[in-house]
Amino acid sequence: MPGETFTPSSAATRLTHWLDALTATGLQRFPVNVEQLALEVGQQLKWTDPIAIVQAADIKRFEGGLFHLGDQGWALLYNEKLKSPGRVRFTQAHELGHYLLHRLTQEEFECSQADMIHWGPEQKSIEAEADDFASSLLMPMKQFRTATTADVVDLEVLSAASTKFGVSLTAVALRWIRSTSESAVLVLSREGFMDWAVSSDKARSNGAFFRTKGRVVPLPPNTLAVDDSVSACRTGQRVPLRSWFEHAHLDASAWEMKLLCENYGYTLSLLHLSPGDKTWEPRSWSR
Repeated sequence: MPGETFTPSSAATRLTHWLDALTATGLQRFPVNVEQLALEVGQQLKWTDPIAIVQAADIKRFEGGLFHLGDQGWALLYNEKLKSPGRVRFTQAHELGHYLLHRLTQEEFECSQADMIHWGPEQKSIEAEADDFASSLLMPMKQFRTATTADVVDLEVLSAASTKFGVSLTAVALRWIRSTSESAVLVLSREGFMDWAVSSDKARSNGAFFRTKGRVVPLPPNTLAVDDSVSACRTGQRVPLRSWFEHAHLDASAWEMKLLCENYGYTLSLLHLSPGDKTWEPRSWSR
């Protein structure tokens, strides 16, 4: 029996309400115990193909997977080499998203690290939907906004939220950049080149974004991000906006934050721009 169908939002909302209700029985609300949730949700929904197994496995090619076991239901696996509890939790939630949203479309899901870093309204793939679900489940917006309310949201604030929700700093930063009304840009880089960059809606509307998909994009020179003498600047320092965006006004500045994540070999940079600062090429400033 197929059971009811969900969108990423409706699935996360359904489970969030369930978890909120369970806190009255003494259950710890955060971080979400995704393994327990995955093993119980099929039975709660009265589906005939529940998740029967959640375990670490030797799956070298990908971070997580969901596999149909016939009459036994489903197996949710995650890479046994994952060291961070936050990455394990997000991977489990991502695969739970596939179970709730996509289990009727295919019998195997194999998901790489790249499948778990982007989500948002412009993303339409099933991997983006699973990410969207995982983000909403692990960091419900009501509690997330409370945890990230500050005069200035910097990497210290986001690190505290990371601890509260039991997810990686990168996952928290992506959740924030997608939901904030501020003008901000998040960049993940390796060895002087951008892996990806995500801009808030306000920043994008002002021209502050980088096109990284399918491209080799070096970090701009004269930025904190390329300064090897600085491994961490969580609260940020003021930098000329032109150090990142060459067409910004000469007098414009931004707050640049940085954290070198040596265990994973990447640098996370967060830029705060003034909401009125535009970075379009001069002929495009009228957009």
